[in-house]
Amino acid sequence: MIKSFIGIVALATNLAVAADPPNITGTWNMGLEGDHVIPVALVLKQDGPKLTGTIALPTQNAGNRVEVKLSGEFADGAFKLSGTIEGAKEPTTVAISGKLLDDGSMEGKFEMPGHGHGTMSWTAERLKERK
Repeated sequence: MIKSFIGIVALATNLAVAADPPNITGTWNMGLEGDHVIPVALVLKQDGPKLTGTIALPTQNAGNRVEVKLSGEFADGAFKLSGTIEGAKEPTTVAISGKLLDDGSMEGKFEMPGHGHGTMSWTAERLKERK
């Protein structure tokens, strides 16, 4: 009887752990793949399916970056985010789509229409928090 109870508790615990949806909250080291890999910081906050964050994109001035606020949704291991680069002559839209991989990294596509970059692939790894 006790062995059966322990087995049921163990099974329920395993099911509860398996049922936890993935969460991509954190700071990610993203590499945009163009003519060369461009490192950018992607910071995400997930609240259920709602996803917000920022991406720090390089500008034409070497060493300078512009932070773009992002919003979107995360569902079934995939997400879509968009934001607008403010302060430019013309507002520029940024669109990011991606998916969480089994190894905990992410990959996807980055688009900034109208800037000659086309669609770029990207990969990202979550930065570990300092203790």
